[in-house]
Amino acid sequence: KAEDRPEAVVVRLYEAHGSRVSAWLQTSLPVREAMLCDLLERPVAQGQLALEQQGVRLSFTPFRVLSVLLVLRQ
Repeated sequence: KAEDRPEAVVVRLYEAHGSRVSAWLQTSLPVREAMLCDLLERPVAQGQLALEQQGVRLSFTPFRVLSVLLVLRQ
């Protein structure tokens, strides 16, 4: 659960193989919006992520940690 937002969940992902990767984040949770955030769970500039049928598309650079804030429908 997100620290300051009871209607949100934070997902942290890590690229561990040292390569560039594109991936899909899929969940059965009722996601209303998704955005990149920093480690303190603050949204980053231009961090809004498009919700698609397959989920949320993410791009990683080598050894990068991504934090995604998923705001859920009530």
